[in-house]
Amino acid sequence: MILKTLLFKNIKILCLTNVRAASNGIRLLNPARQVFKLFTMIRISIILLLIFTLTGCYEKNTENALKTYRYWAGTKPPDDLELIEGKYWQSDHWTKEYIMYLKIKPTEVWWNEFSKQNNLSVDTGDWTMPGDAPNWFKPTENSVRYDGGDKFNQSRFFRDNQTGICYIYAIQL
Repeated sequence: MILKTLLFKNIKILCLTNVRAASNGIRLLNPARQVFKLFTMIRISIILLLIFTLTGCYEKNTENALKTYRYWAGTKPPDDLELIEGKYWQSDHWTKEYIMYLKIKPTEVWWNEFSKQNNLSVDTGDWTMPGDAPNWFKPTENSVRYDGGDKFNQSRFFRDNQTGICYIYAIQL
């Protein structure tokens, strides 16, 4: 109904434009040709809108550690990082909402650089394990919990100082 109303308004505008232009001596296209062009523009607009909204909008869901790391980091993992377990979910819309669980064994150099880049600090506040955490996501008693220093960021990073194994819970909603 809205499209029909818009269409008839545009046809009315085209006809009024023809009358004004003709009175000024300007030669215009046949009104039927203008209506055809208008329909063509509307069709192309609808097709482009559908292509834009339907492409690239699909959910990502994996329990593969390599794919999890690639979706999260956007690159392949470096050689000094051993991927052990992973789980990743990303929403199907353009806002890139995701939840990621990753179990890794990095080198000391990698961990120090990672914690520096992400401004990690020891988190001493209360934190509850999410209910959707996979069975393997179980930081040990020896693990130190870190956060990114942002009170709105719910992501947490755990590092066992004895084994060097790290657990990463990253969320962006």
